[in-house]
Amino acid sequence: APLIGSEALQIDLAQHRVTQNGVEVHLTATEFKLLAYLARNVGRVLSHQAILARVWGLENSERVEYLRVYIRQLRLKLEVDPEHPRYIINEPGIGYRFLLD
Repeated sequence: APLIGSEALQIDLAQHRVTQNGVEVHLTATEFKLLAYLARNVGRVLSHQAILARVWGLENSERVEYLRVYIRQLRLKLEVDPEHPRYIINEPGIGYRFLLD
């Protein structure tokens, strides 16, 4: 699906564009790649290793600190309340899950 989203959050995979309530959100190339991978797997739990391998390459599949930094940046840009995220959910000890309302 080239367009993934809810009423508030729209992720246009073809155009590499993200809008929040109609306003464009500026993401770095890596932030977009991470968000796109999570969004393509909406509702699924993705392991830290799977996300790292897909976004940063197999050689970085153990660099969980990379992932934490980027997840935090995405939450700051996308979540209404980054401390209580509703899109990018932690699955403790496993990884992350992307949800849409």
